[in-house]
Amino acid sequence: MVLFGPPRRLGKVEREILESMTTSDVLVGFVCSARSSRRMYKIAYERARARYRTRKVIDSLVAKGYVDQNGDLLTITDDGRRALENTVQKIRSSLASTVWDGKWRIVAYDIPATHSKLRDEVRYVLKKAGFHRLHHSVWIFPHDCHELIDLIKGDRRLKSCLLYGVLESIENDETLRTHFGVKV
Repeated sequence: MVLFGPPRRLGKVEREILESMTTSDVLVGFVCSARSSRRMYKIAYERARARYRTRKVIDSLVAKGYVDQNGDLLTITDDGRRALENTVQKIRSSLASTVWDGKWRIVAYDIPATHSKLRDEVRYVLKKAGFHRLHHSVWIFPHDCHELIDLIKGDRRLKSCLLYGVLESIENDETLRTHFGVKV
């Protein structure tokens, strides 16, 4: 074992993990057992990976010209709006042309009242894409729509307000299957 020598270069994820660990995180890690320390490391690693994936998606949207970035502020461009419209049309057409895989896609959002115009825009896009409202801010769709949700999340204000999930089944889904015209 070498005690001294040149420091090993850290990878991007390793740097993010170390940066995300506050002094209290480190203190708690030392105080807790080894098992707790491993759990803390795992949580920090997952947080760093999530930030890394988000950063990659934002970089991709900026590179494609769909989003402008000015420091921490992200705004959708005209090309981004057109891409969003094309994606909405593609998803809408998937209702008629795609065979249902038996899984439901759920989108839920909790957008603060201070951004009510933004909430209305999200609701409009989901309706236009063919989503069905289950509850106030919970919408459902029978086909893959991850691309649309990524475009919507391109707006920095929505990144933490919007959740996307895939459900294997949902109880009493007969009315939903009838609404969307899908068969098991």
